[in-house]
Amino acid sequence: MNRRAFLGLLTGATASLAGCIEGTARPPIAGFPAPENPDPIVQHGFPGSVCGDPPNPFIGIKAVLEPAVGPNWNDLAVAEKYRFGYEVGPGLSDDGYVVGVERNGEARAYALSILWWHEVVNDTLGGDPVLVTYCPICQSGMVAERRVDGEEAVFQVSGHLWQPPAVYGYASVEEGRTFGASATSGEAEVRNSGNLVLYDELTGSYWSQILAKAICGSESGERMEILPSTVTTWGEWKREHPDTDALLPPPWSKTA
Repeated sequence: MNRRAFLGLLTGATASLAGCIEGTARPPIAGFPAPENPDPIVQHGFPGSVCGDPPNPFIGIKAVLEPAVGPNWNDLAVAEKYRFGYEVGPGLSDDGYVVGVERNGEARAYALSILWWHEVVNDTLGGDPVLVTYCPICQSGMVAERRVDGEEAVFQVSGHLWQPPAVYGYASVEEGRTFGASATSGEAEVRNSGNLVLYDELTGSYWSQILAKAICGSESGERMEILPSTVTTWGEWKREHPDTDALLPPPWSKTA
């Protein structure tokens, strides 16, 4: 399924964004105007112009902003699109693949079938702000603290893709900053392709998901604080974490 046009641009966005009402409090607008301090790595990736491209809301990928959780999906009329990669039947199948995260004694599973559609989950786990991300095109997952300059921040999907030089993507995997995952087969190799670009509402900076690093804006060059995570099946995660809960898909979880 062609979920988005590769490197799609927001036509006419500059004119509409320029019409902001003076004096209205709002977060910085990522990519507008073009930041003066992009990370030097940007020009060696593709496209080198990503820092000047405003977010594209028409891409249709909506980050999870208000996650809902439960012990499982039993007795929920979950939309079929969130069930791919799972056996037909009620609830969250034991053989479905999840990204498991444990923080301060609290455990949670994030079904890859949800992450495939929404790519970004802003959550709180064990009292800490947590960011769970996944790029289906690259098969890359990344879990980090949801903070910018030490402050809790909300991350959104920019609607743009940016491909870093291959050596940087491979280094990120080797360093354990990014991991490979597939909604249908579990662990997988990361593909160096057009990668999810996030932005934080606090500063409007752009972040490369595969590098877990800011590439545009005031945070340019800053790295995210990576948190431990596991790619496994729901059944295995439950056995190892009997008190775990699981992220529920929309409409229970609210999106952007």
